[in-house]
Amino acid sequence: MEQRTLHAPVNALTDVDRPAGVEIATLTRYDIPVLAVLTLDAYGDPTTAEALLETSEELRLTFDGAFGPTTEDSFVGAWDGGTLVGAILVVRESPWDDAPDGPFVVDLVVDPEYRRRGIATALIAEVASRCKDWGFDSLALRIDGRHSGAAELYDDLGFEEID
Repeated sequence: MEQRTLHAPVNALTDVDRPAGVEIATLTRYDIPVLAVLTLDAYGDPTTAEALLETSEELRLTFDGAFGPTTEDSFVGAWDGGTLVGAILVVRESPWDDAPDGPFVVDLVVDPEYRRRGIATALIAEVASRCKDWGFDSLALRIDGRHSGAAELYDDLGFEEID
């Protein structure tokens, strides 16, 4: 599967409208159970006990820094009336040697029923603002060919491929 690494200047990502009624807030370890359900739903995977356990463990490892160094505000969620409908997980250094130094999105998920409502854009904008606060001027991520909707979003936001 073809993978592409993209990056964009954070200044170009922060000025967006937020969806009405959606609260953007930092995720904590206490959110792992609902984040696991959201992740499985977003990827179209069945919500079995085994899948929830595996996904929860991977998320715990992410919070522990297994995929790169984190800070207490590295993970951001979008909430609609108390329901987690989107999340973005960012590490402060890329987990891959061939990617640029600096903040790197390791996952971005949105509930399928909430897609195309500006949730992903709002999450990226929030993370970009935090990247500026951390002293960075760009944000990078990696996508593969299966995620054409994501590729379109990142193109629209001004992400460019790294050679």
